Amino acid sequence: MARFVFALLLVVAALGQATILPALGPVGVVPNLVLVLLLVWSAIRGVVEGLLWVFAVGLLLDLLALDAVGTNGLALLVVALAAGPARRRFFHSGMVFPLLLAILTTVGHALALTLLRAAGDGWAMPPAAAVARLALLQALLNALLVPLLYVVAGRMNRWGVEGV
Repeated sequence: MARFVFALLLVVAALGQATILPALGPVGVVPNLVLVLLLVWSAIRGVVEGLLWVFAVGLLLDLLALDAVGTNGLALLVVALAAGPARRRFFHSGMVFPLLLAILTTVGHALALTLLRAAGDGWAMPPAAAVARLALLQALLNALLVPLLYVVAGRMNRWGVEGV
């Protein structure tokens, strides 16, 4: 049950991120809900499950963004791989570690996505300062969402445990 609800949440987040959120962002920077959901779910459930979700939602994001197949999935790998080792101590160390991890994975994802899109575009790169500025702003927004989405994912995870 938990996986089914998480799948629905990921699909809704991906669709909202691709269609609704860009219109709401007053400065053009919006949080990456999919990234934060994958981060907290991978921290709760482990790397293997995180990688399965990265593959599935990566294909959906590729379709929505009209990217080459695999672009978003490869860029999201950093999220699942970084959250996996943090599984045991994600919130045990207080708020600093999860927020820092959200910032680092967001910046890593933004850099990977920029490089992958540039590789598919004949290496036409946007200005590095603009990418860094937008990635940092998005990282701060994502960090703000971590506690809320961690609670949501934790409750969904308990549904799965209680159902067994």
